[in-house]
Amino acid sequence: MILVVGGSSFIGRGIQDLIKEKPFAKEFIFTYNKHPENIENKFQKVKLDLQDEKDCELARNFSYCIYLAGNSLHNMAYNNPIMDLDLNVRNFLNFMKHFRGQLILLSSQAVYYGLTGEIPENIIHYPTIPYGISKRFQEEYAKYFYKIGYLSKLWIFRLMYSFGKGERMDRLIPKCAKSAVNGDIVKVLGGGRSFLNPLPVNFVAEVLVNALLTMKEEDNEFLEVTNLNHSEKVSVLDIVKFLHTIKPFNYIVEEKGEIWPVSFWGSTEKLSRYLKKWNISFPNIWEDLEIYFKNLLTNMREKNYE
Repeated sequence: MILVVGGSSFIGRGIQDLIKEKPFAKEFIFTYNKHPENIENKFQKVKLDLQDEKDCELARNFSYCIYLAGNSLHNMAYNNPIMDLDLNVRNFLNFMKHFRGQLILLSSQAVYYGLTGEIPENIIHYPTIPYGISKRFQEEYAKYFYKIGYLSKLWIFRLMYSFGKGERMDRLIPKCAKSAVNGDIVKVLGGGRSFLNPLPVNFVAEVLVNALLTMKEEDNEFLEVTNLNHSEKVSVLDIVKFLHTIKPFNYIVEEKGEIWPVSFWGSTEKLSRYLKKWNISFPNIWEDLEIYFKNLLTNMREKNYE
């Protein structure tokens, strides 16, 4: 059986959508803490509060895990670094008191903050923002558990940006859709120069599931770190301008105001090799953005979103 920790999350829901018609779907168990409704009833689901050490004992029953849990809010890490450390590091340590086996860990390219340009996975760097620090700590603890044998195999994915069904409504693309429906103004800070190189959530899910299946088949020890972002350089302003061509909305570009501009992007050389092995191609980002944006507009109009 395969445990998906954070199974009710944005990426967790993407995995559900991907595998729900697959014959191996019955092998997956999705965890939730507060939102069981985010896990479809056709899947096995179990409550898991990672802050409760007793709850974490269920990890003993599994040898395979996709770990998606943790804080995803950069501003929360800035305002409350202790809580950020609890959610990204302490909770992971609680889980690892009991889990032994093969792990897919979803991390973040926030570990590259302070760098500029294209970044390969093997670079040694200490991030310059609280969120990146906690994610780096989580990665290093995972590598430590691999070194001492708690993890027989480990694959860390550093996600840059994903979009799609189930994402928070305060993120960029839903904010643009909301503006198109009710006239809100979207502020694009820092001139919109930050890179996103985004991937649709279904593609991210496909990569993670294929990685798990590949890792399970490996006979030898396995430790891998892979960037997870599109090969095409795409900025915030690129996306805003593109969405505006589909349905106009109010936005203003301000040169200042962005606390942590993203001047880096992950090298996709390693990811591309695995995609070739799995017979998967990078998605057409503009087609996926258009489909998703139009769906958001339709749903918001139906709900009289304001």
